[in-house]
Amino acid sequence: MNINENTRVIDLKVSDLLTILKESATALPAPLSVPSYEDEIGGYEVAEKTTGYARQTLYQLKSAGKIPCIVLPNGGVRFSKKEIVSWLMSHKRLTDKEIAEKVENFVFKRRLRRK
Repeated sequence: MNINENTRVIDLKVSDLLTILKESATALPAPLSVPSYEDEIGGYEVAEKTTGYARQTLYQLKSAGKIPCIVLPNGGVRFSKKEIVSWLMSHKRLTDKEIAEKVENFVFKRRLRRK
């Protein structure tokens, strides 16, 4: 069958449609991958999902100014997922191995300065 712009879709066979799909799939560029760290901004639901904290705990942290948030002019509150993750990571405890590495670097740099 000769397919052109005047061919109706209803007149096409399944094999014709498959051929068109295969040709168009090779002609299209690969879709852009969305980074997994894409920022999501939302209300307390985003903060609850990201931190695992209860809403009451988030209210307390927000009131104390301990959690990063965006306060809107009308009194609403929004949270940035990226900011919350970095805030959580700032409270990370170092392992014994990481502490030993920091001590070695500190002692090594100190010896270099004294020479």
